[in-house]
This record gives sequence, C-alpha cells and structure tokens, in this order.
Amino acid sequence: MYIGTVTGWLPAVLKSRCVFALLLAAWAIAGFACTFNEPSQPTPTLELERTTSAAAVVTVPTNTLPATPPPYIYTGGTNASASFAAGGKHTCMLQSDGMAACWGASGDTDKGQADAPAGVSFTAITAGYEHTCGINDRDLAECWGDNSSGQSSPPRGRFTHVDAGRAHTCGLRGDGTPVCWGSNEYGQLDVPNSTFVAITAGGEHSCGIARDGTAHCWGDNFYGQSVPPDNLFHELSAGNWHTCGIKRDGSIACWGSDSYGQAPEMVEGSYQAVSASNNYTCAVYTYGESHCWGTAVYGATNGPAIASSSGDEHSCWMRVNGTVECGGGNRYGQGTLPSSDTYKSVSSGESHSCGVRTDDTVVCWGGVSWRKPPTPPTGSFLSVSAGAQRRSCGVRAGGTVVCWGPYQSGQTSPPNGSFRSVSVGKGTTCGVRVDGTIDCWGSDGRKLGSSSQISFQSVSVGGRQTCGLRTDGTLLCRNFDDSDDFSPPDGKFQSVIVSGQNACALRLDGSVECWGYDYDIDRASDFVSPPTGRFKSISNPCGVLTDESVTCWFGDSAGMTAAPTGTFESVSANLYHACGVRTDGRVVCWGLNYRGQAAPP
Repeated sequence: MYIGTVTGWLPAVLKSRCVFALLLAAWAIAGFACTFNEPSQPTPTLELERTTSAAAVVTVPTNTLPATPPPYIYTGGTNASASFAAGGKHTCMLQSDGMAACWGASGDTDKGQADAPAGVSFTAITAGYEHTCGINDRDLAECWGDNSSGQSSPPRGRFTHVDAGRAHTCGLRGDGTPVCWGSNEYGQLDVPNSTFVAITAGGEHSCGIARDGTAHCWGDNFYGQSVPPDNLFHELSAGNWHTCGIKRDGSIACWGSDSYGQAPEMVEGSYQAVSASNNYTCAVYTYGESHCWGTAVYGATNGPAIASSSGDEHSCWMRVNGTVECGGGNRYGQGTLPSSDTYKSVSSGESHSCGVRTDDTVVCWGGVSWRKPPTPPTGSFLSVSAGAQRRSCGVRAGGTVVCWGPYQSGQTSPPNGSFRSVSVGKGTTCGVRVDGTIDCWGSDGRKLGSSSQISFQSVSVGGRQTCGLRTDGTLLCRNFDDSDDFSPPDGKFQSVIVSGQNACALRLDGSVECWGYDYDIDRASDFVSPPTGRFKSISNPCGVLTDESVTCWFGDSAGMTAAPTGTFESVSANLYHACGVRTDGRVVCWGLNYRGQAAPP
C-alpha cells in the first residue's frame, strides 16, 4: 500500500473511517469543521464524463485544488532524501546519509512507528498505518512500530522492495519472488506463484506487477479492489478499498471502491507517480504538476514534483530538488517536518503562531492565507505574543512594543515607553511596563486595577477577560463588562494564562488551578480540572510538567490532548492548537491546522 522511494516506489494509504472524533484515524479537517464551526477546505470539483463504452473518464482540472498550507520543507542534507513515506499518523524520510527521520504519531497513537532505529542506513523506507519498514544498506528488511499482527517482523533474507500496508507488509526478493507478512485475515499474504517487478500492500489486499506488465491482486475483494483491468502497468498503488496504477501509455486506471470519486476507471494525461489513499488519490504529471481527486483531498505541492505519498489525513510531495513538503491534517504532528531553526520562545494565537528564534528574530506562520503568513518586523525581540484575528505584538530588545496585523480599534497601535512583556487578546492588548504598571489598548484600553500604584509581574489577555499577576504573587482579574463572575482563586501564584474565556494559574507548589467559562458546556468539567501533578510552566490548557513532558487537558477533538513525547522548555496553547519549544530549541506544534498555524517553518 505504501510504496515510497523516489526511484518508483510511492506510498498509498490504509483504512480509516470518518467517524467524528471517535476513531483515532477520523478525518482531521472534517471533524474539526463539525466540532468548532471552523471553515473547512473545499473539495475539488471533477468533471466526470461517460464514453460510449460507459467507462468513467476523469479530466482533472488545473485550478480546482484547495489551497494548501505553507510548505514544510525538509533540508536535512545536500541530497534531502532518497525516499519518503506518509503513513497513517506519521511520516518518514531518508536523509542524505541514509538515516531515517520520522515524525508524528503523538499521544495515544504512538506505537513506536516514528522511532526510527539509530545508526542504521537505509536505501528505502515505507510507512504503514502504525508501523514502518525499510531496507537497510545490507538489503535486509527492518520494521518498527505496531507488531500486533506480525507486520513488523519481516522474514530473513535480502529484499529489493518493501511496502507497508495497514496490518501487513509485502516485499520483493532479488529474483522477483513476492513475500508478505502480518495479518492474513483476507488472504492478503497468499501471494501467487509468480515473480514481480513491483509490489504494493493495501488496506487488506495486495497487488503486484508481473514481468510482462500485467497487474495481479489478492486478498480482500469486497469492492473489487483485487480485480485489475487487462492493461499493462509500470506502477501500482493500493489504497484501503481501491487500487490505482499508471499504464504504459502514462494514463491512470483505478478499480475498487469509487464511492467518493477516488477510483475512476481512467484518468487522462501522462503521469509519473500515483498514490492511492483512503478515499482519495494523488498523482504527479510527467511535467511535475500534482493533482488529487476524491474526497478529503489533503493538498498538492506548490511547485514541480517527482513523487507523492498519501497518508490517512495528510499528503507529502517530493520536489525536483529533493526537498519534501506536506499538507493537510497535522493532528499528530505528521505534517510538521523537522526544522533546523531553534527558538527561545513560541506563542500560539487563534489561527497563527509566532516564535522568537535564538538569534532574537521573530517568525510567524499560518493565519492570513495558506501561502502568506503574517510578516513580523525585522530586528531583535525579547518576546512575542500571537493573538486573535492574525494580530501579533512583540517587545523589542530596547523595551518598546511593536504590533502588526489587521488594524481594528487600535489593537496594533501600542503606546510609547518601555515594557517588560505584552499579551495580545481578541480585541485588546495589554503590556507590563518596566515600572510594573499595566497599559492596555484596543477595544478596551482601561488599565487593570484602579490604582497606578499596583505593581504587576505579568499580564494575560483572553477573549473578554484579563488577568494580572501582582508582584506579591496574588491575582487580579476582570471582565471587560466589569462583572464580577471571573474572580480568581485566593493564594499566591507563579503565573497566570487566560485562553478564550477561561484562565489557569500555576501555584507556588507547582499545582494548577483553572476557572471561568467554557464554550462546550458538556466538557466544562474537563477544561477547568487540569490533571494533578507538579508543573514548571503552563499555557492554558497545556503545561510542562516537572519531568519536562507536556500534557494538555482539553481539546481532544482537535488533537490537543495528543501531545508529542519528549522534553520541553515551554509550551504555548489556545483552545485549538499548541506549540512547544523542546529542550534542544526546536519547535513542534499539534492540534488544529486548518490555516497552517500548527506547521512551523
């Protein structure tokens, strides 16, 4: 199913059903649209014609694809990779030295499929649903991740090709003999007595190309995915319930389930790569342009490509220069490629994010459109705050505040003077001056507190609430309508964070206390009840524990609670996505990614 090298092995996909937020493999964007009323990506319109022989012919239009998130370019060496593969909830890529780099599969979805073996050089790699396999430099197959059906236990011997499916894996020996291992519930391991030049493992079926170019399939055939047409092929890709192949004339033929238009009998044009997924298919023309068809299409490359790989919720493309970009869902971090940039801090806004790099410059991503993130000013910064409606502010090295983004009610017009910190909310921005007083500007520019003599350590602005941490460790909060139903708890605290209409504060003993309203009344108790334990820092509704791991206590439908593993210095979160700075300075984001806000450059 997943065929993943540049030399002709391109991944496809595995089983996943769109059952909103009840299955881990639920479609990301569709689920988010239902849950949060956020805009979803449009599905491309395909012109479907009928020939006199009643065979479906698809003409893929050139400008009907949905806009894609900003490219996540991986430049892990002079020759960025020799192969790559998009799996169910993770992505893998071979670097120029042959080492495998994998990412994604966070939280409960982590079965070890992104834990590539260290010190092993590979010549090919393939990503399955929850497992990964590769061919090492000794031509032996190695697999890691889920092995509940034996799919990660390859037989001994040398291989020329290997391809990981949902719960089984197939490979080719040097003489073309096919070998499959793992689940055999539908006979997907029962290879025919023949030799092949290509093989692909699907959801619960397998296919191969014989030396004469004919296609052969075996295993599950409920939708006809194992009955190929009488054509000659030079490439095959098995999806979950359908199969597609590139014929020798360059056109594409598909068979099996076509419930979403993912398997038309013929796709006109001349193609060099095809990748069948769950309910969609992607392909690359011989001249480099990429196209997808079916439902839940997860993006296409911005420039010429040479290969494609489609996962459950995301797609990746290899450009002609060897770099890779991914688009679509990022619930498990599968669309965020490793970056060489390191950061001091990061801030998650409503639909965009910003960070301060170790060279003190600021970069932002997401928000305005898929290809045009908000552009921060140049210069050195001490801190940055990303807020609602694509607005951001930062404190420069000299203490002055500068803001950028849409101008409404003066939110991007800060007062003069020197500040310690700044916090951007929905309609109001506040900052703590060097003398400890707070100034606010925007739709509600009143000071927090009735006396200018009150001294604060920090301030946090949410939807319609503001909280400040006094120098004595106590809290002062208020609603913008001056109602008294947002009163903070008593006691002394280290920090306070307002998100939406909720707030959480970190006590001196490292425990967390939350209060306020909730957008989802049924989940209110979950939101205001963070987990027990001791935290070193928080960003409502996430925090860094004293062991430097990250946990989130709200937003499971958006993938928020599937926080990545590893150690972190800090985390910044809102209700829909979160970003964290790892202890090595790299930034990783997770959660809702409909505008690229969870995909750092």
